Amino acid sequence: VYRWFAPVGARVLDPFAGGSVRGIIAGELGLQYHGIDLSGRQLEANRQQAKRIGTKPEPLWAEGDSINASELFPRKDFDLLFSCPPYGDLEKYSDDERDLSALSVSDFDVKYAEIISRCCSLLKDNAFACFVVGDYRDANGFYQNLPAKTIAAFEDAGLHLYNEIVMLNAIGSLTLRINAQ
Repeated sequence: VYRWFAPVGARVLDPFAGGSVRGIIAGELGLQYHGIDLSGRQLEANRQQAKRIGTKPEPLWAEGDSINASELFPRKDFDLLFSCPPYGDLEKYSDDERDLSALSVSDFDVKYAEIISRCCSLLKDNAFACFVVGDYRDANGFYQNLPAKTIAAFEDAGLHLYNEIVMLNAIGSLTLRINAQ
């Protein structure tokens, strides 16, 4: 994604930066990464991992609610919005009332769309956004089409779908993969 959709030296915004990988890879490619997450503990682990690797430029991680992205990173000149949001309540990260994974499906949908809208307002013209999403079943077992919700939120924010990338895991190869280990 970085090599396809980010210019050299790009500024990258990640509103769901609970892991270190996107930040470290961005830094290793010479991109200026700005990530947001609610968990200060997780962000400190991200920083320590980036420091051990020696990532330059150093990723910037801010603790806070990504709905406040414009307050955490006020410059409106990001080249790429790249993230992997929570899949509703599939995996609950905390009991924090700001945490999307702690919300009902309807509250998740509203806040998720608002986060996307606010983050899109920080992009330069002709910039790209990429979210890694998939379908999931909520706590009640009901199917949730997160890709469709994501596309609709981006369109409501004024962006247009450029392309979908579908990743397929190997089917029926589990026994081969386990034996290889």
